[in-house]
Amino acid sequence: MRQTSTVKRTSAKTSTPKNRFETPLAQTTYSKEDYIQKVKETAYELFIARGCAHGYDVEDWLAAEQIVKGS
Repeated sequence: MRQTSTVKRTSAKTSTPKNRFETPLAQTTYSKEDYIQKVKETAYELFIARGCAHGYDVEDWLAAEQIVKGS
């Protein structure tokens, strides 16, 4: 007869970000200055990727924030 053991599984404790600059996915914490710099760089990369088309600065910034928060 085969003996089986029962393992109690506990849910992983999820941490709440301490501030809006800490991303829960990657657990990367940026200073405010580093966060803004990273968003600027990412927004510029999005601008370049679109072929330098003007008029999408707000969309680029918001998309860059989401990318930086999710990285």
